[in-house]
Amino acid sequence: MRNWSLIKKISAFIEKIDTINRIKATDMLEFELRELENIFCLLLFGSFIGMPSPPAQITIQLLPLMQDEFKNMFMRIGLAHDALAEITSVLGEP
Repeated sequence: MRNWSLIKKISAFIEKIDTINRIKATDMLEFELRELENIFCLLLFGSFIGMPSPPAQITIQLLPLMQDEFKNMFMRIGLAHDALAEITSVLGEP
């Protein structure tokens, strides 16, 4: 009977570690997705910072779809000079 109890405890511990790793992996993927959206936004609207941009017709057609990315980009501009705020934004809200 003691062996089964020990096996159950080890199994529960391994399940908790697996859950924690899945949550961390999901958070990292969400962070990468946000960064890729920021890069895509800069590629489309790079003329704001002096980068070459795609043809205006494509940019204008994608403008309504980029509303959330603009909000994120302007938020990141506010955090650009505050390294601690950038780190805490990666960690997420409690």
